[in-house]
Amino acid sequence: MDALAANFEPRSARTEIHPTALVARGAELGLGVRVGPFCTVGPHVVIEDGVRLVSHVVVDGHTRIGRDTALYPFCTVGLEPQDTKYRGEPTRCEIGARTQVREHCTIHRGTVTGTGVTKVGAGCLLMAVVHVAHDCDIGDGVVIANNVVMGGHVSIGANAVIGGSAAIHQFVRIGRGAIVGGVSGVEA
Repeated sequence: MDALAANFEPRSARTEIHPTALVARGAELGLGVRVGPFCTVGPHVVIEDGVRLVSHVVVDGHTRIGRDTALYPFCTVGLEPQDTKYRGEPTRCEIGARTQVREHCTIHRGTVTGTGVTKVGAGCLLMAVVHVAHDCDIGDGVVIANNVVMGGHVSIGANAVIGGSAAIHQFVRIGRGAIVGGVSGVEA
């Protein structure tokens, strides 16, 4: 069966973990979760029903992945924030249901100097090579095109669209339904 056909199979209640994947003791995996080749899942991770980690995905920290979400090759989710003040505090990362996180995306967990949690809402699409920094809050239904980078503490309202290669400075707030053009710089 080819990879495309596998995407259209009826979902099974059986959780599948590829023999090359590493799932730490303590991780919680829901029904029908598929953990693909060379994925790593940390001990404090909760993965809800129907989630797919395609291959070479790393999920760590106190991270929750919502049901029917797909994480594509070389994503890293819930790793330590890139913040010089971070000292190993148990902060969190949350991704809502039915979100697609495409190849090479990074989503870091929060910091205690911020909200303590990085959130990506339900029904979002993060295209390839998107960086979501610590303490960002991305609303439901947001589409972020390829190569977008955002600093810490960015807030993006529901159903916004961020064009490719945009750079969003830390602490920026982008409103509900807003459209940011590609190759834009957004600052407060």
